[in-house]
Amino acid sequence: MALSGRRVRNGDGLVEAWPARLLEKALTSAQCADEDHLQHRVYLLCEAAADCKGELSSSLNKLKQKLNIIDKVSLNNQHISKYNQAVAGLAEEQIKKDFAQLHQWLQKEEENKLHLLKQDKDKKMKELHEQMELRQEMVMSLEERIRLTEGELRTGGDGVQFLMDYKVPSKIQCADEKKPKMNFLINVAKYLGNLKFSIWHKMKQSALYSPVTLDPRTAGQNLTLPFPLITAHFSPAAKEPKPPCVPDHPEGFQPQSSVLSREGFSSGLHCWDIQVGNCNNWTVGVASQDIERRVQSEACPETGLWCISLRDGRLSALTTPPHALPYSSSCPLEKIHVTLDWDSGSLEFHNAGTDTRIFTFTHRFTETVYPYFETTSNTGDLSVVPREVSVSVALEGEIAEDLVSENCEIVSSQTVIQGKSKKTKKRILKPGLVKTQPAKTAQKVQLCEEYHVSLFRLQKSNDSCNQIKHG
Repeated sequence: MALSGRRVRNGDGLVEAWPARLLEKALTSAQCADEDHLQHRVYLLCEAAADCKGELSSSLNKLKQKLNIIDKVSLNNQHISKYNQAVAGLAEEQIKKDFAQLHQWLQKEEENKLHLLKQDKDKKMKELHEQMELRQEMVMSLEERIRLTEGELRTGGDGVQFLMDYKVPSKIQCADEKKPKMNFLINVAKYLGNLKFSIWHKMKQSALYSPVTLDPRTAGQNLTLPFPLITAHFSPAAKEPKPPCVPDHPEGFQPQSSVLSREGFSSGLHCWDIQVGNCNNWTVGVASQDIERRVQSEACPETGLWCISLRDGRLSALTTPPHALPYSSSCPLEKIHVTLDWDSGSLEFHNAGTDTRIFTFTHRFTETVYPYFETTSNTGDLSVVPREVSVSVALEGEIAEDLVSENCEIVSSQTVIQGKSKKTKKRILKPGLVKTQPAKTAQKVQLCEEYHVSLFRLQKSNDSCNQIKHG
């Protein structure tokens, strides 16, 4: 084999002087005098073969490593495909189930409305028929009296004889003078007025609203999120395999048994309630969108977590260092009320059962944060508490009735309850202008989220209003 370096004859040292680099990989003789090989070293075949095999082995190992990576990616893609199919099937089944319930509810409501309308129609028709029969009897009675009266006029004669036979007409005619009943028309407005809105308003009692829903894409491998995605259930894979298992991907937590909400907040005031119940190991709060999800790190604001945690019967705020909080196992937490004021940089935790403050984080948020949930408890689940939607209808402004606009908008107003849970409502005076009534100062602050339906009225100029009033 020809190598770079000085020419080496048979018997001389081959590779002792310096490391050689294989150039031509050509077979040659140790006594070769070819000018092309004068500056080349001659390498023994066995040693050259060993070096070449080493290079091939190194290259082969790299190729195998790449193949293993591709195989892992392919297997993970297959897992993702199976997961997507399974989840899509479950979601499709749940969607059909929910819509079937809504259809069934609407069908019952439709049948009830039609039944009431039929009852009203039958009642009106019966009353009208009875009134017509009564009127027919009255007509027959009047015709008979007319016939008798006309007979008296024809046979009564004149003068004294007529006056002697004349009798004052009885007051039976008074019955004929009663005003006829006029409410025979069906009150159609009772059944058609705001029909869709009234149905929707009634439907909200059976359709609860969850301010936070869990995102399965971020769930750790040991968490199960049953529909409707408001409960986190800890189920270690070794003990309780859960189909379908969430594939390994960058958005999911590993190895933490954590999950983020689907909703992220980058402004405004938000609140949600968490039912901890019998769960004895949990962490709740908010996390930044850039939180590290693939390694186990210390939970603290410096790593993008603002949380409180219960571990081994000890409640603490996950600050640096952790701050111990008062807690008694004889009076455990059942429900936690979380209030996030992103603009003011405040995150508050309250005991919803006793309405007492647990802890408050103060931080200037600069990015989107997501509600955070973590549990390793086998005794209970973490659940977001649904709430009922409060709807009120208000008419704003004093203008002529013929200027009422049919433009209706649903506004989600988030206000602060101060004092004894006294609500402050937002009024929409015109599109783009929101005015909040002031609230009284008190010791405890909670969050309230109300939904108001404001009917906007078209405002005209004062001259137009005066013309309408004087018209």
